[in-house]
Amino acid sequence: MKKIIPIILLALIVPQMALASWWNPFSWKIFQRKTAPVENISPINPAPTSSEVSNSTETENKNELLTPPISKNIYSVVKVVDGDTIDVSIDSKTERLRLIGIDTPETVDPRKPVQCFGIEASNKAKDMLAGKKVSLEADNTQGERDKYDRLLRYVFLEDGTNFNEYMINEGYAHEYTYSLPYKYQADFKQAQKNAETSKKGLWGSGVCEEKPTPTPAPITTTPAPTPVTKTPKQTQTSSQCHSSYSGCLNPNASDYDCSGGQGDGPYYTGKVQVIGPDVFRLDRDGDGWACE
Repeated sequence: MKKIIPIILLALIVPQMALASWWNPFSWKIFQRKTAPVENISPINPAPTSSEVSNSTETENKNELLTPPISKNIYSVVKVVDGDTIDVSIDSKTERLRLIGIDTPETVDPRKPVQCFGIEASNKAKDMLAGKKVSLEADNTQGERDKYDRLLRYVFLEDGTNFNEYMINEGYAHEYTYSLPYKYQADFKQAQKNAETSKKGLWGSGVCEEKPTPTPAPITTTPAPTPVTKTPKQTQTSSQCHSSYSGCLNPNASDYDCSGGQGDGPYYTGKVQVIGPDVFRLDRDGDGWACE
């Protein structure tokens, strides 16, 4: 009997000790650690995130921009004829180019006097282009060549500046639409407005204002005691018509454009002969006839 009692006591005490150990906070933490799921272990070389890939791509693009592109359309300027005409060496051949979209005052036409601001425009073109390298751009809307067999091109400087637009924007040239709209027409028209507003170059106050022609005094003869005054016969070049054109154009008009063209007036005319300074710039090809 004495042997049985200790066994019974032991059987009662051991389960209670085990239960107390099971609910002990410290033992519960150990149990949690043992039974917690194993976390994913990051690989030694983790895959790049989307932001890292994006940053890498931007860096590569910036490195590419640091290397200037090699242009195959670079040519040497052989001669500057005037503000809107140059000679360029293309495939070992000298070609004469007429710049698209601009018109500078005449300086070399033997049929016309040197026009206002023509020397300045020519000198500016020589300063920027003579002996320099340029790139050229054609325009399908304007054709390959004009009727004088000159190539029609836009000219770009080595730094990318559109030389045609520069000449207009700085007041050395007018915007010029020959017949059809061209690629940079809107930009060139805006450039002229900028020059006019800023009074640059030929748009400066008093720079190219035409001086009035003195009116000759009437011729008086005295064949009889009563003096007789002869009035000059009115012709198309009288004081009522512009002296620069064979047609009777209003000398007080602010501007003239060719009928059926792209101009906005306010006056229009058909074909007329230019017999003086072409103040309305109607004779675009310089053959002495306007609006042909």
